[in-house]
Amino acid sequence: MSQPDENAPLSSFVQEEMINGVSETLSQCLEKLPRIVRLRLLAFMHLVENPDTMKASLEITPSGAMRLVLETEVLPCSKNRH
Repeated sequence: MSQPDENAPLSSFVQEEMINGVSETLSQCLEKLPRIVRLRLLAFMHLVENPDTMKASLEITPSGAMRLVLETEVLPCSKNRH
């Protein structure tokens, strides 16, 4: 039988501190973004999490410009409308 890892509590603590630090930093960065950018990120996250509820189309022009269009028939609750 192997002996228990004595560093497990320390590594768990370090991991938790890193996660908290990253979460806090990410929250601060998101707060600085314009509302429309946050809304677009939210829509993209919904596409990744629930692809069945969204229709996505990617348009690429000859110049190389790209446009991702996300559509859904799921209505947001009233507090989340923008």
